[in-house]
Amino acid sequence: MRKILLIASLLFSVNVCATPISTLFNGGSIVVGDKLFDQWELIQDISSNPFSVNTDDIDVTSLADGGLNPGSGLHFEILNDAFTLEGNDSYTFLDFMFSFRVSVLDPIFKIKDNSLYLTDSALINPTSLTSIFIEEKIYSDPNRGNEIGTKNVERSDIFGQQNEKLFDSANFSPTDEIWVTKNILLEAIDFGEFASLQSFEQRFSQVSVVPEPSTLILFSLALVSLTLRRKSK
Repeated sequence: MRKILLIASLLFSVNVCATPISTLFNGGSIVVGDKLFDQWELIQDISSNPFSVNTDDIDVTSLADGGLNPGSGLHFEILNDAFTLEGNDSYTFLDFMFSFRVSVLDPIFKIKDNSLYLTDSALINPTSLTSIFIEEKIYSDPNRGNEIGTKNVERSDIFGQQNEKLFDSANFSPTDEIWVTKNILLEAIDFGEFASLQSFEQRFSQVSVVPEPSTLILFSLALVSLTLRRKSK
C-alpha cells in the first residue's frame, strides 16, 4: 500500500507556477510528477534583428494531467510578442535553440515517447513568405551523439502555399533519461506580414516496469507449484 501511495504522490506532485526560461538557463529545474527537467542550456539566439530574445519573456509551466499517456510535460508561453516577427521587404528571421534533460525520479517508470504541440500561433497578412517552424530532437546522451527521435511542427504560407502541422510525436525504447534540443525558426519578408508564436507544449509518456497484479499472482502460483513438486520428490 505504501508503494502505491508513493507512486500516486509522484504522479500528481507538480509545481504549477510559471518559471521564466531565463531562470532555468541559470541552473533552475522543474519537477512534474516523477520527471525532472534540468540541465537547461541556451544553444543559439540569432536573428536579422540586432536585439536578442529576452528570455524573461518565455514562461515554462508544468503539465501534470496526462497520466502515463500522453504523460506529464511542459507548456511554453511567449510573452510580450518576444516571438513575433514582421517582414521589412527583405528576408527577416529569428532562430532560437535550447536544450534540456528529462529524467525519471522513480525507477519503476521509463520514458517511452515524446509529443510536441503547436498550441497558439498565427500568420498575419501573409503576402509572400511567413512561417513558424519548431524542430525537436531526442538524444540518449548529454553530448547529443546518439539521436533516437525527431519531430517537427509548423505553420507556413509561402506565396499562397499553406502548410499546417500542429502535432508530431516520436517513439523510442523505454529509458531513464533523455536530452532534448528544440529549434524555433520564424521567417517573414514583406512589410505588414507577421509570423507570431505565442505558445507550444510537449508531453513525455511513460511505461511502468512493475508487473501487473495478475502477473504477480501467476508468478506466485508457479513458485508454489515448483516448491510442492520439490517436496513431493
